[in-house]
Amino acid sequence: MAEEQKPHPRFSETITVVGRSAGTYSRKAANPADVRRAPLKDQDGMLLGHVWTDDKDAAGFVKNEDAGRPAITAGARLWSILKDAHDAGRPASDVLDPALYAPEFELVVD
Repeated sequence: MAEEQKPHPRFSETITVVGRSAGTYSRKAANPADVRRAPLKDQDGMLLGHVWTDDKDAAGFVKNEDAGRPAITAGARLWSILKDAHDAGRPASDVLDPALYAPEFELVVD
């Protein structure tokens, strides 16, 4: 009987989800016209960027390029916040809940 050969770990079977990061909201809205967004500010009132959602299954953060390093740092933290919300089963429409970002950030929802 032939000996079963195991693939090299580098070539082990993996699943790649195209168009959507596994374990997060989609990063592309089904219909861009449905997107709502809210400004995200730091504790000093600096605009770091905007949190957005299509209220269905897409959500994300677009950083304010003029904010520099603080916006980049906020982007990494926001990814974690959004992932935690997704993992908790919260719908994409909930990402505009200011309580998700407090007290670290202020989400300004009209």
